[in-house]
Amino acid sequence: MLSFIINNKEICTDLPSGMVLLDFIREEQHLTGTKEACREGECGACTVLVGTMCPDGISYKACASCILPIGDVKGCHIVTVEGLSGDTLNTVQRLIVENNASQCGFCTPGIVLSLTGFCLTSETFAYEDAIDALDGNICRCTGYVSIRSAARCLCEELRHICDNKNGRIPALIEAGVLPRYFLDIPARLKALASCSVSADTSSKCSNSNTVPVAGGTDLFVQKPEELRAAHIAFLSRRSDLNYIRAGDASLFIGSAVTIEEFRNSPEVLRYFPSMKSDLLRHSSHILRNKATLAGNIINASPVGDMSIILLALGARLVIEGKDGKTRNTPLEEFFLGYKKMAYSCGELVREIVIPLPSNTLFNFEKVSNRETLDIAAVNTAMHINISADDKIVDLRISAGGVAPIPLLVRGLEKFYGLKTVPDTCLAIADTVMNSVTPIDDIRGSAEYKKLLLKQLILAHFDTFGIRQVTK
Repeated sequence: MLSFIINNKEICTDLPSGMVLLDFIREEQHLTGTKEACREGECGACTVLVGTMCPDGISYKACASCILPIGDVKGCHIVTVEGLSGDTLNTVQRLIVENNASQCGFCTPGIVLSLTGFCLTSETFAYEDAIDALDGNICRCTGYVSIRSAARCLCEELRHICDNKNGRIPALIEAGVLPRYFLDIPARLKALASCSVSADTSSKCSNSNTVPVAGGTDLFVQKPEELRAAHIAFLSRRSDLNYIRAGDASLFIGSAVTIEEFRNSPEVLRYFPSMKSDLLRHSSHILRNKATLAGNIINASPVGDMSIILLALGARLVIEGKDGKTRNTPLEEFFLGYKKMAYSCGELVREIVIPLPSNTLFNFEKVSNRETLDIAAVNTAMHINISADDKIVDLRISAGGVAPIPLLVRGLEKFYGLKTVPDTCLAIADTVMNSVTPIDDIRGSAEYKKLLLKQLILAHFDTFGIRQVTK
């Protein structure tokens, strides 16, 4: 039996845990403000807020309900556009009307929820954060200028609200963004949890037929009907897999950590500040709030952004077997062939370990049909250590879209000890280009991908401030 709250209503259902939340909201609860469109998490029309209890109270995230199973929201507070509405327009809705930011209205509920999620999570109400929060919401008729104008006005109206997140919900209620019943939700969720009479086995891999799911942002696009009837272990519910810790020499990432949590982690940004912007190109806000680093790796896509980034950083995986024993596998040894991994049925990627940098430079590049929120034609990352006298000490380059697997380029040791003059950088780019064997596909010809990869390698050096002579 699954229990959660939708808006101001407590829900108890014995429907399959693999049923997607969008269908439950529309078909079972008849809340049709949440729209059905792409069913791939690509358009934002189905956006809802998911509130989860945490030590500091309740944390809300905007998520795509079309690929979110109801078993993953057990004990949570789900907010649809109906749950924000009252006798009058709330502040977000009013500003959308005042700025002519809605035309046909199909996408508007998702935009309202994304902006409300921004109100709940942004520390400074910066306009840039509001735009990032909207990056998964597509509008085909209104025009984005008016939507941005509404977001800008929202930021200006809320700047007076205190930065204390524990006081955020009362402040947003006073500002007309949230209805008053939000104040009672934490106590109601606690009561809901304490009334549960059965043990929570939703995160346990209890038998060989159990399907482990973390974010589900790939699986529930690929086979939602098959998963609806499956016995699913929701790894996102395991607190023992949700952590980011910095040790003396490494960063330790639990396999339930989401891309967005990683992108905003102070521990991560202390050592890899570019992740804040790099991972905006991974996917949209409503997907990054559920997609996990481990899931991106296990998907084994040849263009997986996180795989490419982690390969260049020299990451390794801690893999747990059925017997509870663990083994360490360097990420470059994990991918064996297209969608083939050094990974057995019943095993679990428990942790990702990233060596901490020391006097190194890192850069990530990606080219896709859309500048952001798209699968790459080619992506690449470079991690380089340059000595005080401008010589290469260590060099790792990864590349996606140019091989059957996320590729760590081999044979770069011959450049160690050479100065990073233009000729050396060009030779590195040529070596990388000539080491790959892409194929023609919908994202470009093999020749195009090879030339593109070369230019992206040169772009790494440009980013590091090393001038290039390109040919």
